[in-house]
Amino acid sequence: MTRIKPAFPALVSVLLIGGAVTATRPHYGGTLRIETTGTIQALELAAASAAPEDANTSRLVLPLVHETLVAVDPAGGLRPLLAISWEGDARGTRWLARLRSDVKLHDGSVLATSQVVSALRASHPEWQATADGSDVVIEPGREEPDLPWELADQRNAIAIHQPSGIVVGTGPFRVERIDAGGLALRAHDDYWGGRPFVDGVQIRMGRSLSDQLADLEAGRADMVSVQPADVRRLEQRQLRVAASRPLELFALVFEPHLATPANSALRRTLASAIDRAAIARVVLQGQAEPADALLPQWLSGYAPFVLARLGQPLSRSVVARLPPERRALSLRVGASDPTAQSMAQRIAVNAREAGFAITVQAPAGLGPRFDLRIVRLPVEPSTPGRAITALMTDLGPRTMLMIGRVTPPGPGSSLEEVASVERALLERDVTVPIVHVPELYGLGRRLESWNEPLVSPSGAWSLADVWLGPDGSGTP
Repeated sequence: MTRIKPAFPALVSVLLIGGAVTATRPHYGGTLRIETTGTIQALELAAASAAPEDANTSRLVLPLVHETLVAVDPAGGLRPLLAISWEGDARGTRWLARLRSDVKLHDGSVLATSQVVSALRASHPEWQATADGSDVVIEPGREEPDLPWELADQRNAIAIHQPSGIVVGTGPFRVERIDAGGLALRAHDDYWGGRPFVDGVQIRMGRSLSDQLADLEAGRADMVSVQPADVRRLEQRQLRVAASRPLELFALVFEPHLATPANSALRRTLASAIDRAAIARVVLQGQAEPADALLPQWLSGYAPFVLARLGQPLSRSVVARLPPERRALSLRVGASDPTAQSMAQRIAVNAREAGFAITVQAPAGLGPRFDLRIVRLPVEPSTPGRAITALMTDLGPRTMLMIGRVTPPGPGSSLEEVASVERALLERDVTVPIVHVPELYGLGRRLESWNEPLVSPSGAWSLADVWLGPDGSGTP
């Protein structure tokens, strides 16, 4: 089967000019070998794990099997997927999505509009979803100007439950096997976008970052997760690295006993002491951007701002006069997070220059009491309003209680409204942004890609366009 013509010739032209396609002709066959830190037990849309690495693995793998009506466009905005067009009324209370025709499910049957309606009703019982020929009509029950972005969320993917109990999708790959150690996918021969080049994808799960790196260098894996500190090492070995836009925020969060108004000057001084540029340039080897805000600039659209903090930082002489117990602080990081540990050591150096003494904790268990911690927060590639709302959810009720009462921006909020919410979240320095970091992947020598980069700016895996060549220099 030949590949269909690309739906976005302008985007393809840009990628061609940028050198994303080599002169090597793509060919079919072979198994793509991927390794991940997280694990998933089943490809069910409702299956969720409290472990961030497991949730991230699901986010990357599920779209290969179960597609949404629309998807985040690498160039910005949304692009068609199972729906070729969508439109809503002026208030966003009624939406119509026109489905792509003759989409084949993994069992060979044709996707019916009624099946799409049933899938949407299952994920959103509050919606009134109905079928009108090849159109799906959605009435969310309230004004919802951002509903197309909601449809792009993987929680709203179209998974069809057959009477036999099997769950099938429409994606470029179908599930062949899943167990505790890995997941095997096979190419969907009748995929509406053209059969994938590779015959299958083998995903080994629960692999440590060090094991993944070793397997990539030994040629036992084609694509693995890597840390910023690994990039130079891979380049020295003539291996390539693919990166998304910055999709993760590293931030400091103070504990409740230091989040009080009486400690505001202490928090402000520590926040001002952090050398974010040095952390991005040295600790993360240039694979990060200094963060003065929760949202990265590429997503917010407004220029980075240095928050006008409520008062000036304390001078070193003033800090020296504080009681010793207020100057000696403990910083908690994950025991299995070397990136955060390296960052914490640099923050401790910055804090010492300001007059504080920070001890870095990386306990495997509960450990002793601590004063502040480094958190990693995913940044949703969506609208600024939806992204800041998701960050507020990920911070959790405990941290939000310390920050104070902040109302998330409503649907369709302006950038000014989003910026106002962000300032309210940051003005007390309870949560302190440090850097924004992309998702990084090491790529094996035999990996090649057609039309689209293997890792899109939004972080999605574009595996349908990947093919396997002989060992050599490919393109990410």
